[in-house]
Amino acid sequence: MEQKSPSSSRHSSPSPEPKGLRKYKPYTFLRRQLGKVVPDGVWYNWKWDAVAGMSAGVYQGAIWTFALQLARGKLHATGLQMGIASAAPAIGYLFALFWARQMEGKSKLPFVTITWLLSRGMFCLTPLLVRGAFATEWFLMLICLTPILFSVSAPAYTSIMKEIYPDEHRGRLMSYVRIGMAATMLISARVMGVLQEHYGLDYRWMFAFGGVFGILTAYAFFRLRLAPPLPSEGEKPSLGEFFKDTFGILRRNRQYRFFTISVILSGFGNLLANTYYPVYQVDEFHITPTQIATLQNLGGILSLISLFFWGWFLDRFGSLTCVLAAVLLNCCTPAMYAMAPHIGWLYLGSALQSAAQSGVDLGYLNTTLSLSEPGRAAQYQSLHSFFFGLRGTIAPLIAFPLLGVLGGVWGRGFWLCFFVMLAGVLFQSFALRSARTEQRGN
Repeated sequence: MEQKSPSSSRHSSPSPEPKGLRKYKPYTFLRRQLGKVVPDGVWYNWKWDAVAGMSAGVYQGAIWTFALQLARGKLHATGLQMGIASAAPAIGYLFALFWARQMEGKSKLPFVTITWLLSRGMFCLTPLLVRGAFATEWFLMLICLTPILFSVSAPAYTSIMKEIYPDEHRGRLMSYVRIGMAATMLISARVMGVLQEHYGLDYRWMFAFGGVFGILTAYAFFRLRLAPPLPSEGEKPSLGEFFKDTFGILRRNRQYRFFTISVILSGFGNLLANTYYPVYQVDEFHITPTQIATLQNLGGILSLISLFFWGWFLDRFGSLTCVLAAVLLNCCTPAMYAMAPHIGWLYLGSALQSAAQSGVDLGYLNTTLSLSEPGRAAQYQSLHSFFFGLRGTIAPLIAFPLLGVLGGVWGRGFWLCFFVMLAGVLFQSFALRSARTEQRGN
């Protein structure tokens, strides 16, 4: 049975609004309209979370929509370099357990805001760094170092989401934030794609522009109002004791154990496929910046629409069911690539992947929160992040050697990804069955 922690009183007490904003009619109208779906008790924090999300959308649309394709197409990164760049987001998560221990008894907010400021703000330096004979190396350093730094924030961010949103509304409220993020990412990606292809926009200045909005995400999140951290009871456990206790979660929590196996398998297959996608797009279809933006836009539209569905679905059927449906849908994308006779199939695959990923993101986070004991959300998330780091480091690095073993045939590689992801769906069904069995027993 998925555990529900009682909502804290901080969720139900209205937060006072800044007086200066009340006199602006657009703000008053927006507050009145959103008040129908956002409870008064969470409005203040939700508002700044939404601003951070929309800023993150501009940042991602301007940078990560194009980063890997630019590395391959414009800067001629090798297959090994592409593998390293794809693995970089996961490498930092290998240290998630260490960061979770460091956060014990401390405010989680600085672990988010400082890492966002440093990791995302670094892209403001792109025009200064990415030039000359070592432009490729500097570019790869930026797109590798940034996600490694960013990973520090993951356990803290999860803990903050559990604190500021009540369990019964969390899926819906977080989906609204992601709708704003998807919308701004959609616009940003389209505008930047057109400016690059038709107006000669230098990608370095585009990245600097995205970095400014990355800094804004840190500022907006800094404005959240959180309760003071509870003091630690007794001495902080040693690193070894903390690791032992954290990995013991898999032994003690049957549902989380099946969920973790599912995530490892489906995530491993998905990461293999994600390593192939940009190289396949460039090498086989010679994809242009406008086509990249079109892929992003189609994905963004489906992500936007699907978030309305996933937020409702999660609150109605629970996070485990949400994950099962989302990972099953995600299996369609490598199948689309395996059978693609023309680029239209890639558009369909991108749309399906984005719709699925919206459900996966909401489902993973809320499953971690719902299955964790009170006060241990960061510890559960650190375990989830560690396994992401493990598979995310290995999968991209073995992706192209594995493709070589398969004869270098793209279709075989994508079908392998499909069946590995399908195995993850099977274990997710075990987690759901375990939850229902426990629920009937109670």
